[in-house]
Amino acid sequence: MKLHFVGIGGIGMSGLAALCRDRGHEVSGSDRGAGKSENHRIFDALRRQGITIYPQDGSFMTAGRPDYIVYSTAIEADNPDFAAVGDLPRLHRSQLLADVIRDPALGISIAVTGSCGKSTVTAYLAEALTNLGADPACLNGALSKRFAGGRFAGNYRPGGGRYFVFEADESDKSLLNYAVDYAVILNLGTDHYDRDELARVFGTFLQRTRLGAVVEREVYQAVKPFLPERLPVAVFDTVPRRGSEYAVTDYRMVTRLESVYVAGRRDRIAPSGDRPAGDLEGAANFLNISGIRTEDCRIERRTPMAEFNGNLKLELPQSGFHTALNALAIYALLIQLGFNGRDALEALERFDGVWRRNDFAGITSSGALVYDDYAHNPEKIRSCLRAMRENCSGNLYAVFQPHGYGPFGFMRDQLFLYLEEELRDDDRFILLEPYYAGGTSSFKPTAAEVAADWKSRSRSSRRYMVFPDRDTLRDYLLLQTGPGDLVVIMGARDNSLSDYAASLTTATRS
Repeated sequence: MKLHFVGIGGIGMSGLAALCRDRGHEVSGSDRGAGKSENHRIFDALRRQGITIYPQDGSFMTAGRPDYIVYSTAIEADNPDFAAVGDLPRLHRSQLLADVIRDPALGISIAVTGSCGKSTVTAYLAEALTNLGADPACLNGALSKRFAGGRFAGNYRPGGGRYFVFEADESDKSLLNYAVDYAVILNLGTDHYDRDELARVFGTFLQRTRLGAVVEREVYQAVKPFLPERLPVAVFDTVPRRGSEYAVTDYRMVTRLESVYVAGRRDRIAPSGDRPAGDLEGAANFLNISGIRTEDCRIERRTPMAEFNGNLKLELPQSGFHTALNALAIYALLIQLGFNGRDALEALERFDGVWRRNDFAGITSSGALVYDDYAHNPEKIRSCLRAMRENCSGNLYAVFQPHGYGPFGFMRDQLFLYLEEELRDDDRFILLEPYYAGGTSSFKPTAAEVAADWKSRSRSSRRYMVFPDRDTLRDYLLLQTGPGDLVVIMGARDNSLSDYAASLTTATRS
């Protein structure tokens, strides 16, 4: 087919466009953000696949009429591309994806959904299957670092036809268009709907799931009235309880001995028996440059460790209790798929991560750590702050740019309650004005209005701050922070936040 994607630069749209092009369709697209440098990762990859990008003004019609116009819920009804095509058939992206899923050549379909963490778990699951030699296809709402390169930005990976892992979006209920083999539901949140409505959405989705599901305990209790008796469901728990099949029994940071060096060289056998450093020459050279020539030196690292019931231990690839829960959900699914438990645990120890999820950006000239994260709703922000705390011995400086005025107004009260629980008196939570991507908006509430409201209700009002622009904020962060402190930049939709996080460090990363 000949397909034209309106808003092709969206993280979900660009991945689906890449999948369609990879399967032989002729694909073009338009996007308002195509000329912005912060979006180069996606648009460069699309162009490498032979996808033509047009301005969003209807000019794509000069290349001939496509068979379908593909759009997402984010596209406004008065978009110029819609006006240019008249009565040409339109396909919502979820309808197109539903058609793709029905193709048996893609293999067993596995949908990952939930209010929080679905993009990370989609990437983590696909990477675990890759580590197990299963060669899965993957379509995601985030850029997986492992799968980025060549023709692809990281939100699509072609596979060998055994498994197809994809993120299913609950925000617009489009997941109800899918009939899948397996489903993973991670949690219930307050991002778009109340819990009763979300439970109905997830329950209806599970009624169309054929072979099995993995769901968190709270989700299970909420969707239980909707569950078909024929569907095998594995339930995972955040804490052990009677009858738990899958539960996190412990999570902690542990110190691992990497190696012991004597006179600048590593001992042949590390006394602890732990694995030695991989780069002997590089490490020895670093020690020599540092002046460590004759004294013994121990190189250690702190790493997150999770334990699941059954005395199963997993050295996690990223910090945060939510990472332990993510790994547990994936482990339960891998067991449901028939993989050996030991092999599954080994596969879960290796995960390269996702762009803008718990992403280390560098160190400021003053010695503070800088992280970049996509957290944008109350539950995600709370999880992000908890994970950052594990890396921070000083004060935490959390910068948040809401992804729209409407979502900001919806979340403001719940977010305030979480912040009051998580922030210490000397921490700072800094608001930037909500991101505006066009379309209808009341431009309310502003960052200043919400900050003033929070200050009036907080037990420590000085922890909430607003800055007029990013340059002024940069000066403040570089002057105020020091060794032991940590800066995290949070927010969705605006990829320039990643570049901003890098600009705070001594060496800007591309």
